[in-house]
Amino acid sequence: MSSPFLSSEEKQRGIKHHFRHQFLNGLGFNFLGDTPVSLLAIYFGATNTQLGYLSAVIYASGLLLSITPKLLSGRNIAHVQYMAWLIRGLICIAYIALFFIDGRPAVLLIILSYTLFCGVRIVGASVYQPIIKMISTKRTRGEVLSASSMRFQVATAVSKFVSFVVTSLKQLPGVSGILFLSFAGIVLNTLAAFEIRKIPCREKIYYKKGRNIFSIFIESVKNRNLRVLLFLSFINAAIIVLCGFIIPFLRLDAHFSDSEIFLVTIAAAIGTILSAYFTKSFADRLGSRPLLIGVIVLLSVSSLLWVFSGFISFKPVFYIFMFLLTFFLRANDLLIGRLMVNNLPEKDSVGFSSMMNFFIAIIALSAGFTGGRLADLSGSPGIIDFRNNYVYTFMLVFVFCILSLVLTWRVNEKNSLSPGEAASIIFSPSRLTTYLNIGRLYSTENPMQRKTILLSIGMDNSRMATEEIRTILASPLSSDKGEMITSLFSNPRQALLPEITAIASEPDSYHQLKAIFALGAYPGESTEETLLKLLDSPDPAVVSNAAKSLGRIGHTGELERIRKIADEPAGIWDKLNFIIALKNMDHEGKYLSEVFNKDRLNSGSVYNQTIYSLYADVLDFQPPLADIFQSGNIEKGSELRDFLDESREEEAFYKNHREFLEWFKSEDFENIWSKCRYIAEGIEADIYYEYLKQSIINFPPDKSSYDDALAAVYFTYQLLKMS
Repeated sequence: MSSPFLSSEEKQRGIKHHFRHQFLNGLGFNFLGDTPVSLLAIYFGATNTQLGYLSAVIYASGLLLSITPKLLSGRNIAHVQYMAWLIRGLICIAYIALFFIDGRPAVLLIILSYTLFCGVRIVGASVYQPIIKMISTKRTRGEVLSASSMRFQVATAVSKFVSFVVTSLKQLPGVSGILFLSFAGIVLNTLAAFEIRKIPCREKIYYKKGRNIFSIFIESVKNRNLRVLLFLSFINAAIIVLCGFIIPFLRLDAHFSDSEIFLVTIAAAIGTILSAYFTKSFADRLGSRPLLIGVIVLLSVSSLLWVFSGFISFKPVFYIFMFLLTFFLRANDLLIGRLMVNNLPEKDSVGFSSMMNFFIAIIALSAGFTGGRLADLSGSPGIIDFRNNYVYTFMLVFVFCILSLVLTWRVNEKNSLSPGEAASIIFSPSRLTTYLNIGRLYSTENPMQRKTILLSIGMDNSRMATEEIRTILASPLSSDKGEMITSLFSNPRQALLPEITAIASEPDSYHQLKAIFALGAYPGESTEETLLKLLDSPDPAVVSNAAKSLGRIGHTGELERIRKIADEPAGIWDKLNFIIALKNMDHEGKYLSEVFNKDRLNSGSVYNQTIYSLYADVLDFQPPLADIFQSGNIEKGSELRDFLDESREEEAFYKNHREFLEWFKSEDFENIWSKCRYIAEGIEADIYYEYLKQSIINFPPDKSSYDDALAAVYFTYQLLKMS
């Protein structure tokens, strides 16, 4: 028996076809949906109550969902949506009759056709959330929802612009232009239906005898969080329906033409697109709840703008009002939708969705009729004149917004930030940059870009960056994890010390050595205790790194033990670690007696150059010895000329400048060492550097190599400078 769940490849294919469907659907729905239908109804003399019904019927048709699960039980949910979309397009062919009828019959035809259109649509829409849940994961659900909405709204913006152009044409005046768009919508709607057919789906509509939308509703309201989300969805539907009266207001009160109304709806589409981008960028990581609180506050302010819009005669202002209202209205819708999808039951998700849409239908129908009656009331004698017949309708929107705000405070969402934390990210340029960087980190595969982003996150001291680093550190194997551990040395975060300590203490950890290295930036008893235990490790690399970090945190108690371990044969990395460890622990400078060590006589040039360069580096000598060796490795002799020219500021080197050049040219290392020994013996060095002086004096000149001799001249010069 095959799994009822889709594979990752099937999910990707499903997302691709769903996105295509949404784009075609966005093109087609604008030609068939509420705006053109409302304009047609206004042309044929529809009343406010009828307009309220048309605004609400898209939701009110959800009443049909009381019988949907039983009638369609066992049907594939993608096939149900495909058939619904196919049939709803065919219903719209009835608009042809509007060329031949007028007045009340035309209004009734529009109401009947649009009711059937919405009724069939709601059956298909009832499986929208289950399909989204099927083709996405909890981690990507908000992004898929928002991206789906963005495609729909981009297509809507395009079709609204086309509508504006078509309704502006003299060749297609009034009803003719709108009907022309409707027939184009039928074609696009059909193409959208065929994309649904291609979505992989093994989920079927589930129906259990005796289980209906009322029993599902009772079960749902017993769950506190689900109950709050249901009522938020109901109120959101009422707000959307009431906002539908903006079109009649613009057409009848503000005296907008058909083409101007479509232009206003383009502003609305832009607001919707940006709101989808907003939720896509923030919802999955900040959570819906903190964003909802801010969005509803701003939505309530936007609704108040429409309350007083009757006093405005400058038409461009309405474009701004429409953009703001739609941005916050759609953001509110998407955020509530995301919460609902995340809380859908695993079993009978279609039944739950049908229940929700059924009750939304009742709420929407009530809101539509109420909005229409309030519009009629505003024109009654004795009522304050707001120059807006829909003022009380818009006031009701404000009341519902306040009610939504109260309910949103009661939403419980796991792993979401508080409203204050979300606001501090969105309105703080530095934190917003961090947030966007984290988003970019998960969206790019380019290794160089990832390193740049990780570096930026590592340098950010915000709590959000710390939490993201903690998440990265939880991975058992990740190149990002290694980069982050290294950054925790240069930019310490005390809050992450337990995580670093755990990685450093685990011998099987892939990044153990990097974590031990990072502990060198965290002085304290717990760090010291961890590093001392690691000195007993059988792995020489672990021991040398632990010694280095002990030195960096100021520990000196194990100096003699580490000195003995450092004398044992070891690889280059371990030797370098011990040099750094002893430099930080040995305040007397005894470790400098090993700068010129007879045990390294048979070591290779690279090994010796590296050791000498590190000694010069930890002593902060200038110019860097590594740079001098680098020049010589590119062109032998060039490094010597440059260095000896610089060293002539000291009299001993000035007098012997020519001799040093000749001795190096002829590889007369004994004379070089004799001269360095002679110069060093006359130097009164600080007690710390006395060990370096003796190291030069005691080295056997007959065993010297070119690198040894050059290092001897370099360190002798440094002693002379400091004397």
